[in-house]
Amino acid sequence: MVHLRGEDVEFSTPEYFNLSDVLVDRHLREGRAAKVAYYHVESGKAITYAELKGRVCKAGNALLDLGVEIEDRVCLLLPDSIEYVELLLGAIRIGAQPVLLSTLEQPQFYEFVVNDCVAKLLVVHQSLLGKVQGSLDKMRYLERVVVVGGKPEANDRFVGYEEVFRRASGELQPEELHKDDFCYWQYSSGTTGPPKGVIHYQHDPLYSCETYYKHVLQVTESDVLFSTSKIFFAYGLGNTVWAPLYFGASAVLMSSPPSPEAVFSAIERYKVTLFFSVPVFYSRMLASLGGGKSYDLSSIRYCVNAGEALPAPIYLKWKEVFGKEILDGIGTTEMCHIFISNRPGKVRPGSTGLVVPGYEVKLVREDMKSEVDFGEIGRLLVKGKSMAAMYWRRHEKTKEHFLGEWFYTGDLYVADRDGYLTHMGRADDLIKSGGAWVSPVEVESAILSHPAVLECAVVQGYTPEGIGRPKAYVVLKDGYSAGEALAEEIKRHVQQKLGVGFKVPAWVEFVTELPKTATGKIQRYKLREVRPDVVSP
Repeated sequence: MVHLRGEDVEFSTPEYFNLSDVLVDRHLREGRAAKVAYYHVESGKAITYAELKGRVCKAGNALLDLGVEIEDRVCLLLPDSIEYVELLLGAIRIGAQPVLLSTLEQPQFYEFVVNDCVAKLLVVHQSLLGKVQGSLDKMRYLERVVVVGGKPEANDRFVGYEEVFRRASGELQPEELHKDDFCYWQYSSGTTGPPKGVIHYQHDPLYSCETYYKHVLQVTESDVLFSTSKIFFAYGLGNTVWAPLYFGASAVLMSSPPSPEAVFSAIERYKVTLFFSVPVFYSRMLASLGGGKSYDLSSIRYCVNAGEALPAPIYLKWKEVFGKEILDGIGTTEMCHIFISNRPGKVRPGSTGLVVPGYEVKLVREDMKSEVDFGEIGRLLVKGKSMAAMYWRRHEKTKEHFLGEWFYTGDLYVADRDGYLTHMGRADDLIKSGGAWVSPVEVESAILSHPAVLECAVVQGYTPEGIGRPKAYVVLKDGYSAGEALAEEIKRHVQQKLGVGFKVPAWVEFVTELPKTATGKIQRYKLREVRPDVVSP
């Protein structure tokens, strides 16, 4: 039966503390005041730990001046920047609860979230103001809108951040909070429906640092971390805020949307040692290397993947080109960060790896109780001290996923007797074909190994008679043309790779892009929703 445990980890925190003190002030007490905490790509600025403390204190005082009190929710809609970090930690310093909002959503998302979390204050960058401007009158509990990076319109409800920040004091004692106080909120990306408010305790980020970052990546103060995934994403938040600041390391902030060229340049410029990205961006980086382009990635110790399972072809190509392993792993917003990961020197391409120290996982059947055997697909349950408190205002969903000490992720996995776990898709993504269940991830990996394919998604399709078969949506690389001949070639390629006909897509449809969440996960359910249940061959 599959019940796997990572190595034991000793973990304790004081009963009362403030996370901002642990992540910032502590480094001044330990002699790292002059060390660089952040490099900002666009401005070229470097911010030391001493400067960061002053800015966090000023941000906290600015929030107090605007009427924010302990336990108030403060929504942050910002690009990655030093202002984002200081406001996030400044809110925590005064006992308020920051709510991190994706910058890639539609106006109705922001209206829903700001009302759902009962936010008192919204901090928004000038460049993103248009996303919320039309909904502000519908945000029932919102008192003020703070605009970063520009001068707001003359309105009693609006205030410019630069002005209140300039006036604020650079000294502020952190509020003493309980380790189990609510600390920050994120809204899950929702591959299968609307977002859910995930509330984390103050000790949760520290547990992720003491487990994954310490024991798998072995982060030290000498490291420079760079994540293409943004701070609003749980993966990016850990890589850019929690981990570098916990270990006294440095991190790179890139405000603009990442491009392969800009990311390669930043890696070279700042001598990045730990690089974090997602499958679609690793693929884009590889695709950008034509015309004799080359980059120096020698500073990197480890590359990391999360957000979606890394297809083996992308891993193998990256290893061939750069000589660097990509450590694929899985984390969830609800568990704070990664809890299953490949280990340096022990990577199995296509596998998510081994249970991270400090965590336990089980694979169970549909009854959510009986464990499956090795080699059998099961639903993933995980246990660890970084688990969130609940889904806000979602009592039934909370009961469905938060099962005592265990969290049900909604993912399907299979384990081998060496303890390696392989992602087989989401529980609602499995495909019935020829009377057997097919993992979309397995078929997608085979398709992605074809030289013409940039991205793909495989979903359930049906013949006119209602017989289930896989259907593939394919985005081609530049230089390839869609057509029936190429579609048939891809099918033959999958047949050769997988060896069984029922896993081969009955249909290959070429598209220019795939629907994705704000964090880059493919939304297979949207492909199902926009097509009828019965499709023509």
